[in-house]
Amino acid sequence: MKLIKISLILLCFSVSTMSIADPAAEKEAEKLLNIMGMENALQQSMSQMIDIQLQQNQALAPYKDVMMAFFAKHMSYESLKPDMLRIYADAFTAAELRELNNFYATDVGKKTIQQMPTLMAQGAQIGAARVQQNIGELQAMIKAEAERIKALQQQ
Repeated sequence: MKLIKISLILLCFSVSTMSIADPAAEKEAEKLLNIMGMENALQQSMSQMIDIQLQQNQALAPYKDVMMAFFAKHMSYESLKPDMLRIYADAFTAAELRELNNFYATDVGKKTIQQMPTLMAQGAQIGAARVQQNIGELQAMIKAEAERIKALQQQ
């Protein structure tokens, strides 16, 4: 189930937009994706997603190679690249993308790219811990809402 959710998120990220992007912006977007190491990042993400799914559902272990082949075909950098270029070119002008490229070429920019996955993972851990600390409140809120919905349905 988690794999499906992650796949849907990635699908939403990769869905092609209908607008026509500025060719100069797409060129700068391609530079940005290269600077950011997007190809490697996507490959690592695919492997991590599958590993997490297999840890949560060991019955899928015999299908790991099939899952890897599917993701390599449909979620690889090469298959997503045109759509990714478009979304970056739609979100930023060519001038803005040049500024981003210039920043990521600096030492601080390179460090940002290097540290971002770790920082995001740490942020996710903080969020998960916060939810866990307050899970009782969430459960009570869900129970109250379920009762409210049930009462409405009985009317």
